[in-house]
Amino acid sequence: MQRRKKAGPKVCFLDVEATSLEADVGTMVGAGIMEDDGKFIYISVNKPEMERDKLEEILGKLEQYHIMITWNGKSFDIPFLTSRMIKHNLKVERLLSIYHLDVAEFVRNNLKLSRTDLFHVSKFLGIKKDVTTLGQDVPALYVKAMRDDRAAVRLIKNHCKDDLNVLRLVFLKLKPLVKALRPELPI
Repeated sequence: MQRRKKAGPKVCFLDVEATSLEADVGTMVGAGIMEDDGKFIYISVNKPEMERDKLEEILGKLEQYHIMITWNGKSFDIPFLTSRMIKHNLKVERLLSIYHLDVAEFVRNNLKLSRTDLFHVSKFLGIKKDVTTLGQDVPALYVKAMRDDRAAVRLIKNHCKDDLNVLRLVFLKLKPLVKALRPELPI
């Protein structure tokens, strides 16, 4: 007997890696997209001059989903992508038309924790987070990656994948609460 894929909206988790938290002085290093079953793709911007084409590729992938879930996406990922898209004359409507749920914002508004960074929240929920590579390490790794350092590329990609997997597991743990407090969401 063949299993059917569940019907309903397609959900993805998004994480952007960049050389800076500010889009006017930084560029995108890459972006990871993970499905709710853990399937992961990483789109790497190997050289800054490739950013426009890679933004187009990311948009094409994201448009396949109905709901995009991020961690601090309302304060970083989405404004960063929006800014870089505007710089490259891309249609931001394509990104902004996808429903967006920021789990960090949800946690801040609905849980009473001393800290709300992904590491602390995942630890609180009993989810292991790899901290061998941090977001702050990405700019220096990107310099190496642009010199064809495959190990640096791999470290950035693995950091992104771990962030997304932890976000996915945090979301799955909080999903009953999200459903109770946001019943309009078809998740």
